[in-house]
Amino acid sequence: MPLLLLAVVLLAIFALLLLLWPLALWNRYRVGTSRRRPPRWLTRLNAWLIPASALVFLGGMGIAQLFVDHAFPYAALGVLAGLALGGLGWALTRVEHRPGQVWYTPNRWLVLALTLVVVARVFAGIWQAWERMRGDYAALAAWGPLGEPAGLFAVAGLVVGYHAMYAVLLQWRLERWL
Repeated sequence: MPLLLLAVVLLAIFALLLLLWPLALWNRYRVGTSRRRPPRWLTRLNAWLIPASALVFLGGMGIAQLFVDHAFPYAALGVLAGLALGGLGWALTRVEHRPGQVWYTPNRWLVLALTLVVVARVFAGIWQAWERMRGDYAALAAWGPLGEPAGLFAVAGLVVGYHAMYAVLLQWRLERWL
């Protein structure tokens, strides 16, 4: 009986998380597009730690390459695409400044696009797991790189690369006012 109760509780928590996911995505979009006042210390910290985490991510993908085909190349291409997208995001960011005060507002469309890419990749990962569970590898092969598990790493690299470039360029851009 206690095991059955534990299974029901875990299933209820999982269902609650699934139901709250759209709300979390909406909140992420809302916060991601809001006008912000950056603290100097946090801007500098982000400019150092997020690129460092991108390097750690690529190191982890180098290890994952031993177990998952194409893990490192896909992740590296994702990081490169993310770096380019981060440069675009920096160029599209609106900055307002007054003496002693500065605000920035990220581009809404770019934040929406990144959010939708992550959502699409989550659903593609669920689809991949379903097809692998069924044993239908031909359906996965027909999708090419999108049917490979390493495609998850490419999207992760895209997001990490975007935030790394955005943090560095934002710190560089705002430094004179902070």
